[in-house]
Amino acid sequence: MSSDEKRLKLQDYFINQLTTGGIYLLLAKGKAKYKMDRGSFTTHDFIYDRHKLTFKEKDGENYIFASGKIQAEISLEMNQDGFKMHFKAPEAFNRFTLHFESFKDEHIYGGGEQFTHLDLKGKDVPIWVSEHQQVKKIAKKFLREKLFGVNPDYKAKYKDHQTYYSSPSFLSSQDYFVYVHEDSYGCLHFKKNETLICFRQVPTSISFLFGNSHEDILERLSKFVGIQPPLPDFVSQGAIIASQGGSQIMLERYEKLKKEGAKISGIWCQDWSGQIVTEFGSQVYWNWEVDDKLYPNLKETIKKLNAEGVKFLGYINTFLKEDTHLYNEAKKLDYLVKNKKGEPYLIKSTTFLAGIVDLTNPSAYNWYKEIIKTNMIDLGLSGWMADFGEYLPTDAVIYAPSAEKAHNRWPTLWAKCNYDAIRERGKEKEIFTFSRAAYGHTTKYVNSMWNGDQHVDYSDEYGIGSVIPATLSMACSGVGIAHSDIGGYTTVLHMKRSVELIKRWSELNIFFPVYRCHEGNRPKVNAQAYSDEVKEEFSRNSRLFAALKPYRDHLYSAYQEKGLPFIRPLFIYEEKEEAYKEQKEFMCGEDLLISPVLREGVKEKKVHLPEGEWIQLFTEEKYEGGDYLIKTPLGLPIAFYRADSQFKELFKELKKEIEQ
Repeated sequence: MSSDEKRLKLQDYFINQLTTGGIYLLLAKGKAKYKMDRGSFTTHDFIYDRHKLTFKEKDGENYIFASGKIQAEISLEMNQDGFKMHFKAPEAFNRFTLHFESFKDEHIYGGGEQFTHLDLKGKDVPIWVSEHQQVKKIAKKFLREKLFGVNPDYKAKYKDHQTYYSSPSFLSSQDYFVYVHEDSYGCLHFKKNETLICFRQVPTSISFLFGNSHEDILERLSKFVGIQPPLPDFVSQGAIIASQGGSQIMLERYEKLKKEGAKISGIWCQDWSGQIVTEFGSQVYWNWEVDDKLYPNLKETIKKLNAEGVKFLGYINTFLKEDTHLYNEAKKLDYLVKNKKGEPYLIKSTTFLAGIVDLTNPSAYNWYKEIIKTNMIDLGLSGWMADFGEYLPTDAVIYAPSAEKAHNRWPTLWAKCNYDAIRERGKEKEIFTFSRAAYGHTTKYVNSMWNGDQHVDYSDEYGIGSVIPATLSMACSGVGIAHSDIGGYTTVLHMKRSVELIKRWSELNIFFPVYRCHEGNRPKVNAQAYSDEVKEEFSRNSRLFAALKPYRDHLYSAYQEKGLPFIRPLFIYEEKEEAYKEQKEFMCGEDLLISPVLREGVKEKKVHLPEGEWIQLFTEEKYEGGDYLIKTPLGLPIAFYRADSQFKELFKELKKEIEQ
């Protein structure tokens, strides 16, 4: 079967269901209740007046579906990638389900960022932007580990899953992609032989895209969602190290790693605007003006760092701490999200209160954009974490008509605000932003997604074990560039970052598009890149990352031109059942297979290689496709390259760095 024949057969498979009964609609009326606790949501929907609409007749190009006197209409808009299914339904109905027959043996991916399960077949996937970390789940984890010991394999039931980046879309191993053009709360039900797409509003349309191959459908969906802005060149030249506590401490840590031979391209100081110490740990002072006590003469310090080829990065989010200068200004200008009483709607992320800038208000949006321009770009920052975007409460009063309907769009507004500030200053090729919250097309405004606040442990649910499925699921949602904090972020109770963990994480991120550290919320109890026990190996790994720049540049180009993500699932290159379920190994481009160590104290591990000849990076040992037991000493990242790679000479050179 030719490529075009495959695509047309897939297309006909769905179109034929319109008249054969495979597709039907459920319309109902409903009223939802939401409760938010630190960005995590619980919701209940009260449904009534429910109707199942089946195919009745075709009226010209329109398909009429009916249940008694209640009718809805589906029309198809054909395009080169597939078709868009448009819907018209009585306005009285605000609950919608599209049912269609699916493939029994298919695998389902995407829906945004999934931390514990890559293959979603058999799952009910909520489509709602939320804080991934939940206080109750962290408390349960603490009690469980105190009573039964640490178990990194533990995963809570998927129904409790919440994510920073949710996308109303999914990718099938049958090489089709579905995107729902709707922002309301949704849920995707992937059953054995059927799929149900449910939303709390009737979508204007749903797009179906069809590919000739796994690679082809990934390319099509990346372009459909929107290619991310290119990374500035400095990001690929070395590590972006992290420091908190002021200019003097920052420069001391920089010099310490530089003397160790680290390749450093940037320094990320999230507390450039000040620091506040809470019960949770060291946090940023949410007032986006430079703290002259911590960072005196910062503009001049940045110029000196830039002269050495090192960039300075900062932090900003959607909030303003209560009773700060910018909060009071926003309150006076009436730019804050309000509660039902007409007062600023104050949220609590950890232990202090903060207001939310109303990004749906054009004047507030422009005001915040000017703060980014004046206080960050003009100061000399070359990038920042554009944090949060998940916390818009559904019961808030905003400039837009409905906070519930705006909730999923909020991360896009936030990302675009940062993007517009950079573009209007003409700094697109110089400034790097990274975000964790997104919905649908958000990523076209963000240089890199990052995986959010991983725990400083080996757990599959929250720690280093969650990084690969999270990144691969984003790749299957159209994200080409993503990375994680080296070493994780969240330190609570008994969790502390060990020397071994940060070393393993620094090995993993050699093969990611961005090599960036985080000190975490409790820097003093965590092993750091600049710690005496870590600095030598971290510095060497930073040099390995920098040495891979020619290959990374090749992958950056492949993404910008074609849409192929930097990190790719194994099933793209091996269509076998085990490859479709693999979420501990990944492909870095087409030539590198990475099998990182994700557990403490591992001396050897089973590695699966697809068909062909492979050479182990750093050892030059040769392997044919198959399963092998590979030794995993600290300091030896487990990676393999194709023997016929055009970059084999570059890969061979890396062995010298390991042997030093």
